[in-house]
Amino acid sequence: MNYEKSASFHSTNVTSTVMTAFFAAVIFLGIQSFRIPLPAAVGTPFLHFGHIFVMLAVICLGSKRSTIAGVLGLIIFDLLNGYIHSIPGVLVGTIIKCMFVGTLFSALKKRANKDLHKEYAYGVFCAAIYGVTNIVVDFIWSVGELLFIGSSLTAAVSAELTSIPATMVNAVFTIIGIAVLYLPVTSAYNRIQR
Repeated sequence: MNYEKSASFHSTNVTSTVMTAFFAAVIFLGIQSFRIPLPAAVGTPFLHFGHIFVMLAVICLGSKRSTIAGVLGLIIFDLLNGYIHSIPGVLVGTIIKCMFVGTLFSALKKRANKDLHKEYAYGVFCAAIYGVTNIVVDFIWSVGELLFIGSSLTAAVSAELTSIPATMVNAVFTIIGIAVLYLPVTSAYNRIQR
């Protein structure tokens, strides 16, 4: 009897670890394989699938494991593509977004009470919250970076305001991606979990 419980617990841990690693790999590949540069005064933003896959990890894995997957996938991309300077902001931003949106989605999913239409609507709503959170966190972080290197507050805010449209494009792209991928990905994930 104890052996069965132990084996079941071990199997669940292995599945959780494998799925977290899988999402980390997909997040990395979502940025590595598809990038369209976007104009911005600060940084080098580009349109990519990374945020869509981070949000799918939030939906499937929950706040804690999606944070691990998101941090791993995004930081591995940064390390391999010369964005080492971006790692602190990516780390902090990913932790904030995954923990906040993951907690919100978990609460809303419980409220949906297994109603798939409501869960879908909450998933798309949380993708919008993820996008807004990304805009706010990115704005604050970038202004802070510019202030740190000696810009005035006015110059830092002005420069970052011109970069917000690029972040907004990715936010809208994330919402559309979740609207399209939510049902097939969650269905496949649920089949794997059974």
